[in-house]
Amino acid sequence: MLALRRNTCLCGTLPAMIDPAKIEAGRELDRLIAEQVMGLTPGEPIPPYSTDIAAAWTVVETMIHKDGVYFGAPHFKHKHQNLASLGYPEGTECWYCVINTKLLNKVVLCADTAPLAICRVALLWALNHGPLAP
Repeated sequence: MLALRRNTCLCGTLPAMIDPAKIEAGRELDRLIAEQVMGLTPGEPIPPYSTDIAAAWTVVETMIHKDGVYFGAPHFKHKHQNLASLGYPEGTECWYCVINTKLLNKVVLCADTAPLAICRVALLWALNHGPLAP
C-alpha cells in the first residue's frame, strides 16, 4: 500500500500550489472539491465539505460511483496502532482514506478530521483523473 506522508506530494507536473497531502480545511479546498469533484459551477453555493461530515459524506457518495475508483471511507487510527506501514511516525493519530485507481495504487492520506481526509483523497483523484489532470 502506498502512503503519502504529510510532506509528500504526488502532484508531478500538476500545479505546484496544490498538494493534497498538505492542503488545509477551508473555503479554497471546498471550492476545489465543489468544482473539480462535485461538478458545481462557479456562483453556486459551496457546502463546507472540508469541515462538515454531512457535506463531506456527499463527496464519499460521489466518489464511490465514479468508474474505476475504489474509495475507502474514512477510518480512524489511534496512536497505539502502528502506522509505520503508511509512512507515519509511531504514535500518530489520524483519520485516513484510501483510494485505488489505475494511476493511484492504494494511496492513503491522513488528516486531523474525517471531512479533511475525505477531501484530500477526492482532490488527489481530481488532480490525477478529473478536470485538473494533466
